[in-house]
Amino acid sequence: MFLLVLVTAVGCGKKGPPRAPIRIVPTEPIEFEARRLGAEVYLQFEVPATNTDDTAPADLDTVEVYSITLGPLPEGVSPLTDEEFIEVATLVATIDVRPPADLELAELTPPVGGTLLELPAQGATVAVREVLATEMLSSADLSNVDRRFDIDEDNEDDTEVPVVTGLRWVETPAAFPFLPERPRRTYVAVGLTADGDYGNMSTELGVRLDAAPNAPGPPEVSYTVDAATITWSPVPNAMRAVQAPALDLSALEAMAPPELQVLLESTPTIASAEPMTYNVYTYNPHTEVPATGDVVMPIPVNAVPLETFELSDANVEFGVERCYIVTAISTVDGDPIESEASSPTCAEFRDTFSPAAPRNLAAVGSVGAVSLIWEPNSEVDLAGYLVLRGESPNGTLEPLMTVPLTETNYRDTTGTTGATYVYAVVAADGAAPPNISELSNQVTESPR
Repeated sequence: MFLLVLVTAVGCGKKGPPRAPIRIVPTEPIEFEARRLGAEVYLQFEVPATNTDDTAPADLDTVEVYSITLGPLPEGVSPLTDEEFIEVATLVATIDVRPPADLELAELTPPVGGTLLELPAQGATVAVREVLATEMLSSADLSNVDRRFDIDEDNEDDTEVPVVTGLRWVETPAAFPFLPERPRRTYVAVGLTADGDYGNMSTELGVRLDAAPNAPGPPEVSYTVDAATITWSPVPNAMRAVQAPALDLSALEAMAPPELQVLLESTPTIASAEPMTYNVYTYNPHTEVPATGDVVMPIPVNAVPLETFELSDANVEFGVERCYIVTAISTVDGDPIESEASSPTCAEFRDTFSPAAPRNLAAVGSVGAVSLIWEPNSEVDLAGYLVLRGESPNGTLEPLMTVPLTETNYRDTTGTTGATYVYAVVAADGAAPPNISELSNQVTESPR
């Protein structure tokens, strides 16, 4: 009887609102970043690998990338929702994702032609590219965005929802007419399930559309055994630093006129534009840039933009052609705007650098032989050593072997007892043909 009453009491309670079903979709693409080079915008992100309920692999079929040019938001108007963004934006690219089930099958039965394995897997990093056209520089017309809301008369909270018949972007009055706030190209990425349901949207990336600076001229490339040096000229009319760095008073005291230039302390009345900087990229002239597939995000050789006009690149590989391009970067309100790339300059790195001469050669005569010893060289591409001998005092030095020795000692048993010989050693590297060092110090000795 007690149990019946308890069940009846629970069943007669006030019924709450129904809960929305849990929507299991792919998580948002992460590590989303953009880089604009002149009229090209490169986008890179990581393909989702989990669902919103933390299950894996993700229910993911494709990833779509959208873009739209948006001006400043009018006062009182909320930003576009995810649904509105996709409705009015331009589809930049659709990336098919490798199905996990097919991947497991491919491990057992490799696909014919390898087409399946060319698709990016979940968790992979992919990149796409958009070329900015003239019409993309102006704000999109959003007057047809429908923001009319269906009002539920039974829900008191819905009666206060405003009715908006449309949304039209307007220009925000600028504080200075000559410095209007420019629109930006905005990008998002979102995954889709096999059933066509959208997953969580990535963060929005805004790219400035201000005019890019002029591209630098082609760089000059020189190299040594250790590094390549890339130099270029500054862009004409490039912004340079206005004020000199703080002076070291102790250094000033050590200087005497006319070397000392007196600089007055000053405080700028307005914030000046930042000086122009530069990026250096490697470039493969034998690779065509595709429209969407197999796009690679350009990554500069330098870790941070350069204020100088020279870069040292330690990535020197002999026998390989390496090409370099340079871009100029102007900064507007803290945002970098990068130019088109310069014309490339290529150099085929050839090993024409000889090893150092071996050091501290010493000789000791013995019965029927002369023993030689010297200090080892430190070059990483060292192939070995050649021992040379000539008759003392003015005999021509001739090598005693055709294949370099890998040891740093040698016993010469081919001499004539009582004859006096002069010896030297050279180092050879692994280049083809090998580079030969200068002669070591010369020593004189006789077999006994």
